[in-house]
Amino acid sequence: MTKNLVIFTSSFPYWTPTESSFIMPELDALRNKFDNIIIVPERASGTICNYTESLQGITVDDSMSRLPYSRHRLLKASHLLNRKVMSLTLSDLSTYSNINQLASGLSFNINAVCFAGCIKRLMKRHALRPDNTLFYTFWFDHITSALALLCDKLPLNIITRVHGVDLYDFRVTYRSAKLRDFTMSRLLKVYCASDTARRYLIERHPSHSAKTVMSHLGSPALLTDLPTPAGNGNDITFFSCSRIAAEKRVHLNYRLIRALAISRPDMNFRWTHIGTGDKLASLINEITHQCPANLSVTIESDRIDNENVHQFYHDNRVDWFMLMSETEGGVPVSICEAMSHGVPVIAASSGAIPEIVDSSTGLLLSHDPDDNEFLTAINRFIGGRETAGTLRVNARERWRNSFNSQQLRDSFASEISQLLP
Repeated sequence: MTKNLVIFTSSFPYWTPTESSFIMPELDALRNKFDNIIIVPERASGTICNYTESLQGITVDDSMSRLPYSRHRLLKASHLLNRKVMSLTLSDLSTYSNINQLASGLSFNINAVCFAGCIKRLMKRHALRPDNTLFYTFWFDHITSALALLCDKLPLNIITRVHGVDLYDFRVTYRSAKLRDFTMSRLLKVYCASDTARRYLIERHPSHSAKTVMSHLGSPALLTDLPTPAGNGNDITFFSCSRIAAEKRVHLNYRLIRALAISRPDMNFRWTHIGTGDKLASLINEITHQCPANLSVTIESDRIDNENVHQFYHDNRVDWFMLMSETEGGVPVSICEAMSHGVPVIAASSGAIPEIVDSSTGLLLSHDPDDNEFLTAINRFIGGRETAGTLRVNARERWRNSFNSQQLRDSFASEISQLLP
């Protein structure tokens, strides 16, 4: 029997730095297990990226992104009095703490009901049958709930992944525990990007623990034929890549490295960050006014394509990768990428980061490290009492054994293909 897979994304294959790096490694594995694959982005801005080879044989249906109410939020107001929207919203009435939570819950419910209708039309357009089609949402969001709502009349096969913002309740204004529980009751599997995420979800929805499993994303082996060489000990290079946003705490990267440079005027330090975001201007302002002479800083806000990150590792000596995120739902792909190049990691202990960073692969700091904690940890290596060489070997082996996306995605594709008869 022909097996169909429909993947719902936020915007892929329209380019975004995060989602592209998550999904691209998966396509080849999925293509080997499914006869037809349809990618459905909710939003489409700009043009489809240069993924011609990766998208070969895959259909991109951007009808959802072209819906009037997908582009203009005010047009969704016509659904305010929809019977299902009202039912979902009123059932949570006692859980709203303020008007903002009510508005957030109402918006989510409208989205779920609106897109349920869109999905029905999509199924008709592609002649998709429930018995041989697997519906896969890359994010556990309103699209997932839209599919769940359709299950009252259609026996759909649905799975979802869950990461960070779609996992943690504190990352959003409001999330209906009742609707999420209902949605999970209609899913075949919920694939969490870390064991930390899996435990968090099970704690809140214990009745669905059997279908809540872990599936790391990992990173591919790109330009990893030769691990990046270590430095000579007199010059130290730090590298980081992420959105420059409050939750990523890129400012903390700079402040810790700056403290190190001030404490070691006899050495030279370099920090390169690839990424952009709403905190870029304030970061540049801080660097401009407070950078010591022995610290060189480069912010590459126009090279945020994932391939550029791997190219940077390939072309440059990198001593340490740094990530100070306030929270992480899954094991960060950026850390997996660093370790694939044999680069040890300095990270704050938040979310799932301790699942990949420990004393054998880098420096795992507290959730809110101060200068003294960082300096004490890294000076063990700068002072020569310990060597970072072992960390480099261990980091690469950790990636090879547990976070190589080719192995992880092959296993994932094989497993989900067996969910269809």
